Amino acid sequence: MEYLDALKYLYFKRPYGKIKIGLYRIEELLKRLNDPEKNYKCFHITGSNGKGSTTTFLHYLAKNHGHKVGGYLSPHLSSILERFPINGKYISKERFLNAFKLVKKQSEEMDKKGKEFSPSFFEFATALAFEIDKEENVEISTIEVGLGGRFDATNVIIPEVSIITTVSLEHTKILGNSLEKIAYEKAGIIKENRPVVIGNIPKEAKKVIYGIASDKNAKVYELGKNFDYEVVKYQFGKNIINYYGDTTIKGFEVNLNGTHQPINAAIALKAYELFEKIDVNNTFAAFKEAFIPGRFEMFNGFLLDGSHNPQAAEKFLENLNIYFKNASKIALFGILDDKDKISVISKLIPEFEHVIVTCPPSHRAINCLETYNLVKDFSKSCEFIDDPLQAIEKLKEMKADLKVVTGSFYLVGFIRSYLENGYIDEELELMRR
Repeated sequence: MEYLDALKYLYFKRPYGKIKIGLYRIEELLKRLNDPEKNYKCFHITGSNGKGSTTTFLHYLAKNHGHKVGGYLSPHLSSILERFPINGKYISKERFLNAFKLVKKQSEEMDKKGKEFSPSFFEFATALAFEIDKEENVEISTIEVGLGGRFDATNVIIPEVSIITTVSLEHTKILGNSLEKIAYEKAGIIKENRPVVIGNIPKEAKKVIYGIASDKNAKVYELGKNFDYEVVKYQFGKNIINYYGDTTIKGFEVNLNGTHQPINAAIALKAYELFEKIDVNNTFAAFKEAFIPGRFEMFNGFLLDGSHNPQAAEKFLENLNIYFKNASKIALFGILDDKDKISVISKLIPEFEHVIVTCPPSHRAINCLETYNLVKDFSKSCEFIDDPLQAIEKLKEMKADLKVVTGSFYLVGFIRSYLENGYIDEELELMRR
């Protein structure tokens, strides 16, 4: 089986984005694979925002402290290989295919039991991540939750540390329509006698987390209470931060941009401190090297950011004010149908002199004209171009100090690849179907 054939199988036979609640499928699938996730230690990270960056920081901390480290990230921007980093690098297509064939064989055995037992795309990909890490003989893996926590397919591991970065209203149809309900789902990753690190959590959500942690005898380490950080300087691509925990680390440079990244860095450092003693020089190297695309990233003349919920939109605006306060700004904007469109649009859109609304390359973005009509209510000037490639070409021609692509990681990944290569490769074309 070739690489593209494997992707077609994943996207169309294991429908991308289809959510199946429950852990019994992933538990059976992993058992059939001889429980690969039990071969190494793990960090487990959830949160409404910041989980991807925090996972990445932990990955590079482990790498720079001399460990062979695996991981699992989602969603991917341009290639599915992004989901399975080994020491900060993509795995080869050959390694991917080796693990894919094993997972496919066992998934198809489960398919025979009926649709209820058929693994979803995310369950299949999660099993892939665990199998790849086993085959790579990693010592530790940094595992990002896909959605929520309690019933997420990743919630089969017993981590060294569980991490909850933030709690805000998101995926309310699945996770619940209150902060307490969402906190309950995210706190589902807390395990017996394993420490928990939390970021800036609203009071009502924090109460839920502390209650569940108490029931499981899991000690909570809270930002601002048990550890803290200080921003020395915000400078694009070179943000200087101090950390105060068991170890004090002053003046380290964080390559990732945004006012939220010092928080994510502090959370990652506290979690890593609970795993092993931190070396200051290794920490400096880790944060200088850590990189994740599409998070307030300047790429080929465009600022790329996948702000897709109200909290992320607020942070994005805060970052614009710090790094690009007096710049004239225009944007390419697209958002998925299952997001809180009105909240994101009402926060983001007034910031721009002109907005081009387009369709992210996803089956979850079919009501793009509805999005455009919402944008019109909040924009100074806007237009609708259905095709994102035509839309980015139009944005290229326009004049402004800052050109932004935002609203969806699917859109950001698609445009980033196009800006890098000048064309859309076969893998990305599959995302458009």
